[in-house]
Amino acid sequence: MDLGLETGFEKFPAPVELGDYSFFLVKNKQGYKLLSNICPHHGSEVIDWGTCFMCPDHGWRFEYEGGECVNGPNARMWSYEVTVQDGHLHADVPIEL
Repeated sequence: MDLGLETGFEKFPAPVELGDYSFFLVKNKQGYKLLSNICPHHGSEVIDWGTCFMCPDHGWRFEYEGGECVNGPNARMWSYEVTVQDGHLHADVPIEL
């Protein structure tokens, strides 16, 4: 799925809407990842809390670089690989739009 020009993303995490689905585009040392904004615990919406992602329903917090839970069980936000092709970011997201 084409997310747009790489140069179009200047601030991370960047909110990304793909059809009816919402994600966060993050950049780390390995490159880019697309993180689902759906909490892996109960399916609630994860928000950008300013220093990390947070699920307001139960307070789980997830780090920005890869969506790993930092204050609870061994959990992680669902993530999808993002590659750069001809200056565009492409995500391998298994959803139909």
